[in-house]
Amino acid sequence: MKAKATSSPPERVGLLRRFGRAGASWVWVPVMSALVLAGCSRSPGAGPAFGPEGDFEAGRREYERGHLVAAIEILEAFERNHPGSQYIDDALFYLGKAHQENDEYLLARQAFERVVEDYPMSPHAEDARFEIARSWLLGVRGAELDAEPVEEALRSMRAYQRRYPEGAHREEAGEAVAELLGTLARKDYLNAETYMRLGRPAAARRYFEKSLEYWDQSPCSAQAIAGIARSHEAEKDWAAARQSYARLLSHLGDDPGRYREGKELADRAREKLARLPSTGS
Repeated sequence: MKAKATSSPPERVGLLRRFGRAGASWVWVPVMSALVLAGCSRSPGAGPAFGPEGDFEAGRREYERGHLVAAIEILEAFERNHPGSQYIDDALFYLGKAHQENDEYLLARQAFERVVEDYPMSPHAEDARFEIARSWLLGVRGAELDAEPVEEALRSMRAYQRRYPEGAHREEAGEAVAELLGTLARKDYLNAETYMRLGRPAAARRYFEKSLEYWDQSPCSAQAIAGIARSHEAEKDWAAARQSYARLLSHLGDDPGRYREGKELADRAREKLARLPSTGS
C-alpha cells in the first residue's frame, strides 16, 4: 500500500468575493533541475529520491512553494511517464490545484474530473468534486456578464451537496450556492431594469418575478419587488401597484437594512401607499 502524501493543499475556499487566491510567487524551475533538487534535499530515511514517488513529491513540493509553472510541468510529465502509478490520483489532484491557481480553470476541471471519473475510490475524490465546482466559481465575472459559469458552478455545487451532505466542504458549498443564486437573481433584475428603461413594463415585470424565483431573499429581492410595483404604476394599474408596495413593506419587515437600498425602499413604499389612488387602473 502506498504512503499517501500527508500535506494538504492550502485552504483557499469561500464566497465569490474570497474564492480568488493571493498573488503567487511566479518562479520558473526547469523540470530536471527540480527533480535533481528534490533528490538532493531529501534527508536520510525520507524515502526514495527517484522513481514515481520521487517525481510526484517533486511536483507537490513545487506546488506548495507557489511555483505553479514548475509544478504543472513536473506533474504533467508524471502523468505521461507513470500512467499506472499508485500516485497517479495524487498527481492529477495537485495538477488540478496548480492549474486552478494559475487561473487555468478549464484545465483544472479536466484534471479534477479525471480523479473523479477514473479513481472514484481515491481519498481525493470528494475534494476533487468540490474543486470542479470551485473552478467554475472562480470563472464567474459578475451578473452583467456570461451566466454560464454561474449556472455551471451552481449545478456542480448542488451536485456536491447531494453527494456529500455532511462533507468537509458543506459550509463553503452552502455559502457559494447562496452567492450564486444571488448573482443569477441580480442578472434578471438588471435585465428587468433594461426593459423598464425601454418603456416595456410588462416584459420588465416578468424578469423582476424571475429574479425572485431564483431566490426570494436575495440581496436585490426588495429592489425586484419595488420594480414590480413601478411596472404596475407605469401601466396605471394603481390597485396592483399598491398591492406590490404593501408586499414590499412586508418583505422588508423590521430590518430593511439587510437588503440593498432597503431603508430607502421602505420610505418610498410608505409614501406611495399614502399617495396612490386606492382603486382602479
